[in-house]
Amino acid sequence: MPGPKKRGYLCLVLHAHLPYVRHPEHEFFLEENWLYEAITETYIPLLDTFFRLVDDNVDFGITLSLSPPLLEMFNDALLRDRYFRHIGRLIELSEREAWRTRRDIRFGPVAEMYRKRLRATSRLFDRVFKRDLSSAFRQ
Repeated sequence: MPGPKKRGYLCLVLHAHLPYVRHPEHEFFLEENWLYEAITETYIPLLDTFFRLVDDNVDFGITLSLSPPLLEMFNDALLRDRYFRHIGRLIELSEREAWRTRRDIRFGPVAEMYRKRLRATSRLFDRVFKRDLSSAFRQ
């Protein structure tokens, strides 16, 4: 006969860090893309998930540490503006790809998925989080 059901627990501990990569002397600096990719692929999706859980009244907890260099980059006006231009360029590319592959049953849906995802990411960054990821994480 099976014993009583035990309640399980899951503890997620996330540590976010990137090396400091601000280079105002160059309009385009390859290492800054590390930050932009992390914002697009990790930090905004995490924030979106957290805010959706709150909106859905899901009781959850998370431990998240953000390193000082990462917070400094989140709070830097130059990097915020450059990120917004970066995501804008990705949206333009995704729109061209969605148009180019619109009749291709293999790649068309993938291009369309990225177009929608990048537009949603840009909207979250600009309109919902007001380009301030530190404050969004603090919430």
